[in-house]
Amino acid sequence: MHPTPSRLSGQPTSAAPLKQRRRRQRLISLAYALGLLLVFLLSLLLLPDDAGLGKLLWGARGPG
Repeated sequence: MHPTPSRLSGQPTSAAPLKQRRRRQRLISLAYALGLLLVFLLSLLLLPDDAGLGKLLWGARGPG
């Protein structure tokens, strides 16, 4: 068998897997950040009306 042009030196090229690994790592980081943001926003929705930040957020609705 003749060596392919990309493997003339006998070592496999590592540029493609490295790019793929970086892309996958970036995608995982983005998904993690979006998950944290979603949890934060849901926690704001679950705050009681009469305590701390909930008073500031939901106080504009008026009494009742």
